[in-house]
Amino acid sequence: MHTATPAASQESVKVSIVVPTYNTGETVLTGLRSFLAQTMPRAQFEIIYVDDESSDGTVALLEAEIAEQGAEATARVVRTEHSGWPGRPRNIGTDLARGEFVHYVDDDDRLAPEALERMYARARETGADIVIGRMAGHGRRAPRTLFEQPMTSGDLRTDTALLASMTVHKLFRRAFLREHRLRFPEGKVRLEDHMFTLRAFLLTDRVATVHDYTCYHWVRHSDGKHNVSYRTIEPRPYVESIRRVLAVLEAPDTYVPPGRHRNRLVAKWYGKKALDRIAGQRLLDQPEERRAEWIEAVGALAAELPPETDTALPTRLRIVAALARHGDRTLLEEQARFEAGVGHRPRVESAWWREGQLTVRCSTYLVRRDSGRGRGRGSAPLAFTRHGDRRVLRLPPRVAAVDAVAARADFAKAVRRSNIRGQLRHREGGTVLNLATTWRVAEVPVAGGEDSRPGGRTARIRAACRKSARLAVRLTARLAARLTGRPGGRLSGAGRHGEDVCTLRYEAEFTVDPATADHGRPLAPGIWDLHFQLGCGGWRTSRRLRGHSIDVPEATGLTAEPASHQVPPPRQRRAPSTAART
Repeated sequence: MHTATPAASQESVKVSIVVPTYNTGETVLTGLRSFLAQTMPRAQFEIIYVDDESSDGTVALLEAEIAEQGAEATARVVRTEHSGWPGRPRNIGTDLARGEFVHYVDDDDRLAPEALERMYARARETGADIVIGRMAGHGRRAPRTLFEQPMTSGDLRTDTALLASMTVHKLFRRAFLREHRLRFPEGKVRLEDHMFTLRAFLLTDRVATVHDYTCYHWVRHSDGKHNVSYRTIEPRPYVESIRRVLAVLEAPDTYVPPGRHRNRLVAKWYGKKALDRIAGQRLLDQPEERRAEWIEAVGALAAELPPETDTALPTRLRIVAALARHGDRTLLEEQARFEAGVGHRPRVESAWWREGQLTVRCSTYLVRRDSGRGRGRGSAPLAFTRHGDRRVLRLPPRVAAVDAVAARADFAKAVRRSNIRGQLRHREGGTVLNLATTWRVAEVPVAGGEDSRPGGRTARIRAACRKSARLAVRLTARLAARLTGRPGGRLSGAGRHGEDVCTLRYEAEFTVDPATADHGRPLAPGIWDLHFQLGCGGWRTSRRLRGHSIDVPEATGLTAEPASHQVPPPRQRRAPSTAART
């Protein structure tokens, strides 16, 4: 049984916003007010809140705000028996929806003013069954690469780009949902949104994006009271949910045949949702008893999957997978301690404004923080051993002694496929923009064959990197293409030194034009911080370039060199580099 306030107007409805609520409190009003502030006329959309029997004043707050805003014809609140999870409320809201499209929103998130208008227009323009609006994360990591280019007909059966966005915060054609009987699992089921979204993606080849406007603000509250899915995760039920997600690939209407593409799909959940739980700091943060439960649960899943599944994993997780199958908890914990210290430390070499554009040259290298040292201190570049074409990560000796691990510790391909980006992050709004970046990676010899174990590195590694920095030659996109035969400037320095042990130094350059940086449009007013992202072999971190930001004024029109920019001109004091925080 469920009850509702009066329904919306019977006029044609373009979009139905469906929001499950439970003890959300006053933060629920932020979302409601963002819906009522949409540029789409109110008569063209409806808001359906489905309350999962809140015990606080959430329903009263909503109903009072709806009445005060005179929005009774637009918004309604439905009460239902407590189910403990968003699945059933979303199903109820979908059944009540009358819109051509349904947009699922969480109760503490919000939409940007033009979100519905832009997403609906994109759906009509492309004929899409699903439209994904650009997202900004607040306390969460929102997808970014998905919005680098416009997408008009995304298809998960031929491309993995859609794996970047598996939450349900999207626009779905209601006829598409009905035709395929798409429903959310009900009850306390982890990853229920992934089960729904994966099935939806596999049932259509018409997925579009709004890439040039931030539509959805995805919020995680620090008090832990609002996001129901951030309750303590029990390992066995969670891994069982991963099995249920993977079972979608076996269902008759969403079947994906065995092979390379299927392995890449499986890796999304096997790697990021399972193996990552028993790696690095995520494992070490768990109490000892919970660690054992996670290792047992993930190990059981690893034993069920064919070994060829590992081929789609990033290199660091292939090592973890080998250890999970090996079954030695002490080795997994030793590898986790090793991984917990891995990150990168960027440094701005130079930055200057010219004709209204900011150019930044920076460098970084993968580092590992030695245990027992102060934050940012005691770090040394990660070391690799060269064996012909192989670049083998120097792991803790007992870990490296496992045969399956030794076979998977080669990072040569991962280094060639490294992902380097300059980024802009809007401090107030949360939008992240990836910048076209020219980069190269060079091998730097480690003097004397230094060991990479904690305590085994010396200042000579850092001295070698500093020497490399002084000798580094600017690599433009044109020169990079000539040297590598590929656009983008990826050049490996492999094999140029005779030493057996090396570390990696990344050098990059990017340019920002505030007048066009947001896909041809000016940057929004506010402060945009510059970041440097490094991804290699499964390690991916983005570090802020401290002291380097662009302050875009509220006034329309941008001067050639904004007076408020915080990047120092050439030959003046250089901003401090960002310390590695791993």
